[in-house]
Amino acid sequence: MDENLYKLNLDYLIVAQSLILSESEQKAMFCLGLTTEAVSLLRKMPLEQLKSLARSDCLTFVPRFNAHQWSKFLNAQKTEVPDVIDARAIDLLMLLSSHSPEP
Repeated sequence: MDENLYKLNLDYLIVAQSLILSESEQKAMFCLGLTTEAVSLLRKMPLEQLKSLARSDCLTFVPRFNAHQWSKFLNAQKTEVPDVIDARAIDLLMLLSSHSPEP
């Protein structure tokens, strides 16, 4: 098992569960693409079970990137100052999180 993949999965699961337990279920669903079923399951999972799920050999979540928007962001990043890049990154992440994954 790739240690980086494990950490990425575990971080995602912990963030998701933290949002859910802090009564931010709608935010977890919007920002992380969780279903109501996933919210229900993650709410009850102990840390050891999250760690076990994170050990899978694949991502435990689906990145929701739109290729055109991602390309536009990367090209704009080459010519802009850091503060503008940070603002664009936030805008892009919000935009990407609202789209379904493309086949």
